[in-house]
Amino acid sequence: MLQQLYIRNYALIREVRLDFASGFSVLTGETGAGKSILLGALGLVLGERADTTVLQDPSNKCIVEGSFRDPRLAQHPLAVELDLTGETDWCIRREVGANGKSRAFLNDTVVTLGQLQSFTAELVDLHQQFDTLELTETDRQRELLDVMAGLVPQVETYRSQYEAWRRDLALLQELEVKQARAQQEQAYQLHILQELEEAAFQPDEIETLEEKVRIGGQSEAMMLAIAAATQQLQGEGENIQQQLRRLQQSLSPFEKNEQQIREWLERLRSVDLELRELSREMDRYGSRDPYDPQTLAHWQERVSLGFRLLKKHGLQNTAQLLELQEKLQQQLKSVQSLESHLRELQQSTRQKETSLRSQATSIHDGRQAAITPWTQKINALLLQVGMPAARFGIALEPTDLQSTGADACSFLFDANYGGGKSEPNWQPVRKVASGGELSRLMLCIKSLVADQMQLPTLIFDEIDTGISGEAAKQVGRLLSTLGTNRQVICVTHQPQVAAKGQHHWHVSKAATSERMETQVQLLTDTQRVEVLARIMGGEPPTDLTRQNAAELLAG
Repeated sequence: MLQQLYIRNYALIREVRLDFASGFSVLTGETGAGKSILLGALGLVLGERADTTVLQDPSNKCIVEGSFRDPRLAQHPLAVELDLTGETDWCIRREVGANGKSRAFLNDTVVTLGQLQSFTAELVDLHQQFDTLELTETDRQRELLDVMAGLVPQVETYRSQYEAWRRDLALLQELEVKQARAQQEQAYQLHILQELEEAAFQPDEIETLEEKVRIGGQSEAMMLAIAAATQQLQGEGENIQQQLRRLQQSLSPFEKNEQQIREWLERLRSVDLELRELSREMDRYGSRDPYDPQTLAHWQERVSLGFRLLKKHGLQNTAQLLELQEKLQQQLKSVQSLESHLRELQQSTRQKETSLRSQATSIHDGRQAAITPWTQKINALLLQVGMPAARFGIALEPTDLQSTGADACSFLFDANYGGGKSEPNWQPVRKVASGGELSRLMLCIKSLVADQMQLPTLIFDEIDTGISGEAAKQVGRLLSTLGTNRQVICVTHQPQVAAKGQHHWHVSKAATSERMETQVQLLTDTQRVEVLARIMGGEPPTDLTRQNAAELLAG
């Protein structure tokens, strides 16, 4: 529950500290006195955004601090994250600087607005005038029904699985597009791969065979040249070796006379030995069989095939051709893997859809079962708040699977049901309910939802707008009853509602030497009579309005 609200330098408030109690508390004041300012400051504590327009004095920062007590929140994920699991009291502080930047603190630890909003959602429900419009939104209607049906955990589990299913469907669609594109390319890729695999080139084969073909094409002329050279070295007649021997013979008689001649003869003998060896090698090479024409033709065919494939694919050598072959093999394997993955995903999504439909049916049954007892309770409360002819109903319409199940929820209303055996003239709430009717209907709904959600503090901003007299009196009674088990704070203009409060705060605006300022005062019983009399009869209150106010307060 909210124990204290401290505000400094916020709008028209210089500084104020409010100590709240359990039960039903009311805040009253003239229009423009600053009641909405108090709720705006409280909204900061609950995580709403702020800017420099909230600063009363732009030269000083604004501070709003709320103190709460709630042992349950010790197990909140944020409390666990901040190691605050042993706490029962929570101090939430917002600071807004002159530059518009704000900071949020939970028990003096800096937190983000998102973290703060998640935390305070379980502390306070702040209902303002415009919140009745939420009652006309189908999503909000479905949420309220789920709360009353006790389906929130089940719906959240379903939602998580639904989102996973939707992600799988998106992936499935993406894979199907890839598969269609791959299938269009697959036939051509398979044709190319078969062509390359049939060619079955080995590494560097085209280049090696090209060289052999070049050599093979010159083999006949080469053999003739080798034969002629061999003939020159060792053929009949005056060959080179015979000439070299005669040269040695002509010089050898003078070998002992001159050192130079001895050196020449040694060199000539060495050349003679080299020529003999060369002659034998050329003779052996020239005596071998020439290139087989069939082999040469086969080589030429392989080279021609290789060149044709290289040109076709814009490549330069055998290595690039083999790289293309491997790439195509991997691509085709990838297509096969894609098809396998696609089949698995299709089966998985079908199974998930079946599970979701089963869960959606269970959720629908739970909602349907909750409608009658809940609407009966709300209709009984509508009678209490001065709407005896009003009837509230709920319709569920089947839909495709969505994140909350397979239902469209619609709140129905008939403000003038005549009774009897005829059915109410059901119309959607958003079309037929007036502002006052929406306010009272929302109050009836929240009085039931609050028990289900176990919210410790409920705050209503002019929930009694558009009503007066007996209806306002009944609204006051309902709020007072609601405050029996929790803290209820209500901003009101109705004396019948204000009189039901256990604690009464009065908001006023006073002129100071510098500016107008909002002031807040906790009233005594005597002061309450005076304030209620002013609300009932205006300024100045008469003795009769004071008497009526005292009776209203006593009643």
